[in-house]
Amino acid sequence: MDTAERSGPSLAGAGISLRISTYLWRDAARRQDLLALLEKQRGTIQEVAFFTSFTHPPLPYATVARLAEELRTIMPQFRELGLRVGINHLSTIGHLDENLGSSLAEPWQKITDLNGTMAKACYCPLDPRFQTYVRDCYRVLAEAGPEFIWIDDDVRMANHGPATMSCFCELCLDRFAGETGRAWTRPELATAMADANNVATRDLRRQWVAHNRRIIDDLFGQIRAAVDEVNAELPLGFMSCGMIYEGMAFARWGQTLAGPRRVPVKWRPGGGFYTDDNPLGMLRKAHQIGRIAGAIPATDRDVQYEHENFPYQKLKKSETIFVAETGAAMAAGCTGVALNLMGISPDPIDEYVPYFDRIRAAQPLFDRLAALAGRSPCEGIWPSITPDLWATGNQVDPMACLTELAEIGLPPAYAPEGARIHLLSGNAVRAFSRTELERMLAEAVLLDGPALRCLQEEGLADLAGFEIAEVRDRDTIERFTDDELNGRHAGCWRDCRPSFWRTDAFVLRPLDDSARVLTELIDFDQRSQGPVMGICENRLGGRVAVLGYYPWTSLQNLAKTTQLKSLCRWLSRDLLPAYVASFHKVALWCRRDRNGALVVPVLNASADTVHAVRLHVRAEGRFQLMRLDGRQEQVATIGHDGPYEILELPALGPWETVLVTP
Repeated sequence: MDTAERSGPSLAGAGISLRISTYLWRDAARRQDLLALLEKQRGTIQEVAFFTSFTHPPLPYATVARLAEELRTIMPQFRELGLRVGINHLSTIGHLDENLGSSLAEPWQKITDLNGTMAKACYCPLDPRFQTYVRDCYRVLAEAGPEFIWIDDDVRMANHGPATMSCFCELCLDRFAGETGRAWTRPELATAMADANNVATRDLRRQWVAHNRRIIDDLFGQIRAAVDEVNAELPLGFMSCGMIYEGMAFARWGQTLAGPRRVPVKWRPGGGFYTDDNPLGMLRKAHQIGRIAGAIPATDRDVQYEHENFPYQKLKKSETIFVAETGAAMAAGCTGVALNLMGISPDPIDEYVPYFDRIRAAQPLFDRLAALAGRSPCEGIWPSITPDLWATGNQVDPMACLTELAEIGLPPAYAPEGARIHLLSGNAVRAFSRTELERMLAEAVLLDGPALRCLQEEGLADLAGFEIAEVRDRDTIERFTDDELNGRHAGCWRDCRPSFWRTDAFVLRPLDDSARVLTELIDFDQRSQGPVMGICENRLGGRVAVLGYYPWTSLQNLAKTTQLKSLCRWLSRDLLPAYVASFHKVALWCRRDRNGALVVPVLNASADTVHAVRLHVRAEGRFQLMRLDGRQEQVATIGHDGPYEILELPALGPWETVLVTP
């Protein structure tokens, strides 16, 4: 799919919506305050979605029907402000056990985990009685006359507290028996799924992931059919979390939610970043959001980032981080933002007005980014993943391996189409076929030690140029060799202290003379223990790097950041579209407009004002920088480095987002 096809028609700008608590819309006085706020925010907030609940289990049908009737009468008041108006149904199958006394209490099958723990407030989607209830709820919500309905992220198969991985009730076990051709008990499945190093276990876990995909898809089909009985053109939306355990079938689920009329689907990727206690959490969330956005069908243009400040205490998140979070999410692939920032306490609405003012002030950049980049993919380093990742038993999401690489200014990719370098970590290797692995290894690959071990088991170590000689768990330091990729940092070392931050070091053995050693392992007496990082060009023409010492963390000193940027240029054969060449904690994303021109959102990911940030850009022309408020500044081109123009950016404030374009 080329850039123009993926980007699609130009967007008019960023979509900005507001999710409204029942505390706000059901109380007449607070509703009037809210309407007054939205009157002042004309031109910024374009859409509102009314929650059906403020707690997280499903509601009795009679309660849902009463709320739907109330919404029918109050939604016109918001339409008079020119707003699109919809319903956010918070609990379909239930999130967790809460407020049991006022919630749905039926003797239907509850979500049950592998240990037999049952969630009292969460219902198994396979119970026919519950399916009837779900259809009735969505039918009555559609009859209220909304312009869209959001399905929230309780439509998942994991994390229904107190149940964990689910659902292993008798209904689910019976269905899985039909899918696999044999009967199962929970203890039998627990044993059979335990050892992911076993090929038969991985095959069984793949079947379970496929089983989860079908359950979600069937439920979406029932919701779509119920809504179609009222209005077959009514758009549905889904608040999607990572959904690795559910098999990440976003394209398939999108088709089901679109229905036979192919109604455009709304998406709201989200997850937890509620406070700014750890500001970099917003960048990590942006990467997760980017992966979801990259998997959503390109024909769906409405991808709103779920910006959530739960439990809505104003001083828990600064206005600066609030805006930076929005910028990072849109840079990662969203086309708008859904604000969820107030409403479970009787706090004055005025407390939250500064958030609205800041989002309005930043709207010029967000509009420009959405209009230029649309749904175009990010290009750079892709943490390789398949929808069958859970089958490998991998306990670490490969996306987490990207975090520090992105913090030092290397560009992320979230889908294979944007991969200029493939990142393979740990057991995630086992989610790929041998043919898929060979294809990646014929291009450009970053490996860690556990991933190399998996390649050895597949008989593919020769394509990495190294095998594992031994593993050390303490007293290890990495020292740079005099290889040309290390430049002036030859002889430097990195001491990550495994006695404090436990991580194995993988000592490597080169498999032929062409393998180059970039670092060696030394102990506290500076005695060499053998190679710990190396590169090769293999028989398929690919370039591979093996990182055997703290591959994804503790990367942020000058020597290591410089080495990694040189390494990624070498691996990609200078095909990275852009990267931050200077020693700054500055993140960037590489996107394209419809004409293939580079669009580079840049985020200062630190609390310092930064000066003289140098950006290497694989493009020609005169470059401009846009600030959040729309001000344009010329960017100085100060030289060339191979195919890259060297740009020097003007000063960036703490957590400031800017947009660099030719």
